[in-house]
Amino acid sequence: MDITSAFSTYGSCVERETEVRENVQSAVRDLEKTSYTINTILEKMHNTQGIQNLQTICEECHTELTKVPALYEALQEKVPPGEFYRYHHNFRGTTQRLVAATCLITYLEENRLAPHEEVAKSLGLCTQRERGFHLDLEDYLQGTLGISHELSRLAINSVSAGDYSRPFQIRQFLRDLHSAYSLLFPKNELRKKFDELKYSLKKTEEVVYNLSLRGLKPQDIETSG
Repeated sequence: MDITSAFSTYGSCVERETEVRENVQSAVRDLEKTSYTINTILEKMHNTQGIQNLQTICEECHTELTKVPALYEALQEKVPPGEFYRYHHNFRGTTQRLVAATCLITYLEENRLAPHEEVAKSLGLCTQRERGFHLDLEDYLQGTLGISHELSRLAINSVSAGDYSRPFQIRQFLRDLHSAYSLLFPKNELRKKFDELKYSLKKTEEVVYNLSLRGLKPQDIETSG
């Protein structure tokens, strides 16, 4: 095959690759719109009225979350079989934000961390890598660490709203999260997120300390330190 014929073939391959990439990016944009809407709704929790109506905020988020499985299905159709990680960088950030939102909603409703399998199911995904399109474990870990900043903000804003017990609850949750992630010896990008968790925990500890000094520690809250 001469050079001209060879490059003619290469050109066809490049065109197909470009088409696939554009289709993937289009599907990701639809996913990003829903992710943005959910995060906009969650932002309401940081004002006084929102703190008093967290259940309503969570219900609004659940309405938007029901759209996510279909959007991931549409995205999956655009990614060629066996090439999940080739295009993963296009949607990993959006996926991590959706994981964070899902975990934050679960915490607000049930005061617990949603596990990998539960989050995957709520997004319409699986956790098995061999099945192709799935919720990558590191995306889950990155996403769960992403909620620490929002929780430290909530602890601060709860005080302004007169909710003095919530900062103690958040402090304990962040302590548990910190202890759990310490077992993983996080590195690279995960290490950066872990450092953010440590900073968020520190800020929350300061809020709790100030409340205790002012005699505003609720009697029904059992804490250590």
